[in-house]
Amino acid sequence: MNPCPAPIGPLSDLLSSRREDIARRWEERAGASRGEGLLRLPTQTTGSLEWVDSVVDLLRRFGVSAEHEVQLPTDGQGAERYRAGANIAAVVREYGLLRDVLVEVLEESGWPPDFKGLRALNRAIDASIADAVTRHAAAHEQTLRLTEAKLHDILDHAPPAIYAKDVTGRYLFVNRAFERGSGLSSEKVVGHTDDELFTPDVAAEFSSNDRRVLESGQPLESDEHVRFKDGWHIYQSLKFPLLGVGGQAHAVCGISTDVTEARRIQRERDEARERLRRVITELPVVLWATDPVGNITLFEGAGLRAMGVRTEDVVGRNTSEVYAGRPELLDAARRAQEGETFSLELEVGGAWFMAFVSPELGPDGRVMSVSGVSLDITERRRAEEVLRQSETRYRLATLATSDVIYDWNLATGHIQWSELANQQFRLPPELPALDIEGWTRSIHPEDRERVGRDMQRIIDMGLDHWRDEYRFRRGDGSWAIIEDRGQVVRDAAGRALRMVGAMHDVTERRVADEEARRRAEFEQLLIGIVGHDLRNPLSAITMASTTLLRRESLDERQRKVIDRILSSAERATRMLRDVLDFTQARLGGGIPMQPRPQDLHELTRQVLDEVRLAHPERVLELESRGDGAGAWDPDRLAQVITNLVNNALAYSPSHCPVLVRTHGTRDALMLSVHNMGTPIPPELLPRLFEPMKRAERLESQDGRGGLGLGLFIVKHIVDAHGGRLRVRSSQQGGTLFMVRLPRAPTPQTPMNPGP
Repeated sequence: MNPCPAPIGPLSDLLSSRREDIARRWEERAGASRGEGLLRLPTQTTGSLEWVDSVVDLLRRFGVSAEHEVQLPTDGQGAERYRAGANIAAVVREYGLLRDVLVEVLEESGWPPDFKGLRALNRAIDASIADAVTRHAAAHEQTLRLTEAKLHDILDHAPPAIYAKDVTGRYLFVNRAFERGSGLSSEKVVGHTDDELFTPDVAAEFSSNDRRVLESGQPLESDEHVRFKDGWHIYQSLKFPLLGVGGQAHAVCGISTDVTEARRIQRERDEARERLRRVITELPVVLWATDPVGNITLFEGAGLRAMGVRTEDVVGRNTSEVYAGRPELLDAARRAQEGETFSLELEVGGAWFMAFVSPELGPDGRVMSVSGVSLDITERRRAEEVLRQSETRYRLATLATSDVIYDWNLATGHIQWSELANQQFRLPPELPALDIEGWTRSIHPEDRERVGRDMQRIIDMGLDHWRDEYRFRRGDGSWAIIEDRGQVVRDAAGRALRMVGAMHDVTERRVADEEARRRAEFEQLLIGIVGHDLRNPLSAITMASTTLLRRESLDERQRKVIDRILSSAERATRMLRDVLDFTQARLGGGIPMQPRPQDLHELTRQVLDEVRLAHPERVLELESRGDGAGAWDPDRLAQVITNLVNNALAYSPSHCPVLVRTHGTRDALMLSVHNMGTPIPPELLPRLFEPMKRAERLESQDGRGGLGLGLFIVKHIVDAHGGRLRVRSSQQGGTLFMVRLPRAPTPQTPMNPGP
C-alpha cells in the first residue's frame, strides 16, 4: 500500500499514470505463466505498453456508464495479437492477467472501490477479449474458405478422378478429371447415384466396392471397369471411409486413375517379354561364361539338348576339366583367357556349333570374365552338305540331258553355261563362252527382235517364266531350231537378278512334225475324196434296196436278201460317217457342232424308238426325271445316244434289258446307259476312248464289229459340248456309261459352226 496516496482522479487517468508499472508487472506475471501454454509476450516494453494504452483508451470511451455503447477501433490489440499468430486461448488468458494487474495497481493507489468504474474497467477488458475472439473467428473462417478453395483447386488439377459419396451412394463432390473421364459435368453428377449415371453392370461394381468400404471402415484398392464412348476403361481405384463423430463412416472418398493405356502397355510388355523368353528358350543356342581362370559360371540354353549336356554337370567346373581330351577347345579357352575375341565352329555331342567368344577386360586391361554364345548350326552344316551333293547331282544331270543349261546374270550380262554348250552349239573349245551379246548375235535376224522384246516384257512385267522358240546359228554356220525356257529369279523387292533356263535343240523334231503335218493333210484330202465318192453309191444302194422292199411281189427269200443288202449299206454308211468324223477330230480341228435349244428327254425317246425298230427283239427301258431343256447339237447328241445304246446292245446278253436314264439338275443334265454282261477288261479302261480299240475287247453278242471309232467319236462330241464322259464296269454291277452335259454350251474346244 502507498502510505501517501495521490489524489484520486478519473480512473483512466490513474491507470495511464501507472502504465509503465502496469506493463512491467503484466510482463512478469505473464512470463511466469508461460509454462501453462500462454502466448509468449513481446520482449520489448513498448509492446506491453501498447496493450495497456489500448485498454485505457477503451476505458475512456466507455466512461463510467455501463450502458454507454462504444464502437471498437478496427486496429485494436486483439487484431494485432491475432495477426501475430497468437492462440486465442492465450490471448484471453493474457487479458485476464492484465485485469488482475490493473486491480492490484488500483488497490495500491488507494482508489476507493467504485462499482461503476470497475464495471467500466471490466467492460473494457471484456470488449478487448470479445474483439480478439471475433477477429479470430472471422480470420479463422476466412482461412478455412481459402484452404477449402486451395483444396478444391488442387483436387481439380489432380490427374486422377477424385470424388466423394454419402452413405446412400449420392455424389457429394467430383473433380474435373472425373468430369473429363465420364463426360458429365459436376452439376449432372452431384446429388445422383451410380445407378442413375452408369450402366447396371458398372453401377453394381461401384456400389459393391462402396459397401465394402463402409462396412469394414478400411481403405480398399481395386480395379473398376467403365465403358465410355471409345470403349472399356480400367480404373485403379483407392476408396477409403470419411469418419464422423463416434468414428462412424459417413461418406466414401475415392481416387481413381485411368490405367487403361498403362495396362495395355504393361500387357504388351509382358507379352513381348514372354515371347522373348520363349524365343530364347527355343533358340538352338548355349549361353556360357567363365571367370578369369576358366571356372564355368554360366552354361544354359536350348542348345544343351543337342550337346547332350546338363547345366548342373558343367557349372562350377573348370574348362581344363570339362574340355579334357579336346585340344581345340582347350586352345580356345586359353586364347579367351588371354583377351582374344574370336569365333570358331566346333562339334560337341554330334552337333555342330558356331561359338562367339568375347572376354571382358577391366580398367587395367586384364581379363575379368569370358562370355560367349554358341549357336547350333547342325542344320546349316547338313544343308551345306546337301547343297554340295545337289551341285554334284546338277552337274551329272546336265551331262545326262540333251538340254543346254544356262544361268544369266542380268546385271553383268555374264552367262554360265553347262558343259554340253560347246558340243550342242558346235563351238570350238578355244573360243570364250558366249555372253549376252554373243547369244543375241547368234539368234536369226528375223527372230532376234521378237525374242528380245518378249524377254524384256517378261522381266519388266514382274513375270517369272519365259518361253520361246527361235533359230540359232551354230559355230559351224548351220541353223538350229531352239526351244528356250527361262525362269526369272528375283529378290525380295521383286527386282530381276538372274534368269536360269534350258535350251533344247528341236530341229529334228520340227522336221518330223512338218513331215507329219504334210502327211496328215494328204490323208485328210484322201479321206475326203474317198468319203465323197463312196457316199453316192452307198446312197444309191440304200435307196434301191428300200424301193425293192416296198414291192409286194417279193417272196421271203428275196426280201431277206434285199434286207441284208440294205443292212450292209447302212452299216457301211455308219462306218463311212465314223471315218469322216474321226478324220475331222484328229486332223480338222474338231467335230462340227450346231447347238440349238433341245429337250434331252424327248430326244432320247426318239432315238430309242429308232433303235427299237432295228432291234425289235431287245428290251430298252427309259427313265426320265427333272427338266430336260438345254442347248446342244441334236444330230450329234443323237449320235452319242445311238452309239452308247448300240454298244450296250452289242456287248450284253440278248435276254438282258438295256436301261437308259436322263436326269436334269440345276445347271446340267445326266445321261447314263447301263447293261449287264461281261465287263470291260480293266487294262482296256484307260484306253477305251482311243480310236481303233474295239478289237482288243471281247466280241459283241451278235458277232458284228466296227472300226472301233464309236466311243472315240462319242467322247469328242461330249467334249465339244463342254461335258464329261465316264465309265464303270464290273462283273456284279455291269457296265455303266455316264455323260454329264451342261445346259448352256460351255465347250472345252471351240465349236465349229458347221460348213
